[in-house]
Amino acid sequence: MAISDRTKRLLWSRSGGYCQNPECHRDFFVFFQDGNISSLEELAHVIGQSNQGPRGKSDLSVTERDEYNNIILLCPNCHSLIDKNPLQFSVKTLQNWKQQHEEAIKLVFVVPVYRERQDLAKSVHKLLRINKVIFQQYGPHSLYAIDPFSDAVKDWKRHVLADVIPNNRKIANLLSVNEHLLTEDEKHILDMFTLHQQAFEYNHVSGDKTACAPLFPKEMNNILRGE
Repeated sequence: MAISDRTKRLLWSRSGGYCQNPECHRDFFVFFQDGNISSLEELAHVIGQSNQGPRGKSDLSVTERDEYNNIILLCPNCHSLIDKNPLQFSVKTLQNWKQQHEEAIKLVFVVPVYRERQDLAKSVHKLLRINKVIFQQYGPHSLYAIDPFSDAVKDWKRHVLADVIPNNRKIANLLSVNEHLLTEDEKHILDMFTLHQQAFEYNHVSGDKTACAPLFPKEMNNILRGE
């Protein structure tokens, strides 16, 4: 078995891009002076992938060992540390690390609950405008990207990590928490956007590529516009 792309996307989203060891919290992204970016994350098994692995003695099936609940995202140093010292880093300890980290990430993105559609619309469309400007200025189809002597690829990657991905998360969270203000059609648009958001983030931060990643749904440009 192998860890599925869906599980990897979920792990990435809930890690916030930081090592889940509470004594580390290292940023998974390293920005070099020449503009290159490297990602350092590693997928670590809480219960070993096999019975012979670190913390591997368990009745957990082979399939379950590669599922979301048994994987924690760590930097290379912390991954090596826990696997070389399994007695010091128990299953319970690693589960607590992951749970506490995810709860802390949620607090960073505390989402307001709105009573009026227009208030929600203002918050959502402000973020959409920012992302649109970045895409038009630095994206793959921009004039900047066409220039073979530009640093478009590096600049686009930098803005994706620093701005677009966080904004996408905020948009998805705002709409999900305030789903009571959405029409049925808008809920469907939100579902399409969420699929796009998760795949877009996975493609840019995981080191892998999902060829069938959904494009940004154009319907998002008009969400919450009507009554």
